[in-house]
Amino acid sequence: MVIHFKKGKHQWKHKPDTLTCVRDDGSVTWTHLHRGFVRHDFAHYVIETTLGLGNAFFGLVAKGYDIPDFNAPKSTRPFEIPIEAMNLEPVVALLQADSSDGETGRDGLFECHSASLPMDITDEQLKVMRQRLRVLLERWRDLQPGESMALRFVVKPENK
Repeated sequence: MVIHFKKGKHQWKHKPDTLTCVRDDGSVTWTHLHRGFVRHDFAHYVIETTLGLGNAFFGLVAKGYDIPDFNAPKSTRPFEIPIEAMNLEPVVALLQADSSDGETGRDGLFECHSASLPMDITDEQLKVMRQRLRVLLERWRDLQPGESMALRFVVKPENK
């Protein structure tokens, strides 16, 4: 699957950032992103690809889930969100907060709360995730309004 992040031309004129996913079968799902939400989706991408997760947000989208359905009320959502996806949200939140603090050592927010996370993250995985998120955020910052960047997401067979 190819993930396209497009920087909105005018946030204040209802031309926000967009997230578009083109699955390997050619089908497409997309959404507008609320201001600042790119960091959240970058964190998802970095964590899911670093840890090889296939049943979290981008893995589910690659399998055919439509992005807007994730925001639907549970009673009308056409699918149940898997536990792997639910367990990933606090990890995403911590990585986002950790990166916005500019922490890069072992004393960041991530470490302060890692014992309460529903999954184990090694020091090496955390280092890789921080670096990859930093690179994506720098690339995003350098884009001009209307420009986009594409990321490849591959679901490994053992994680489908």
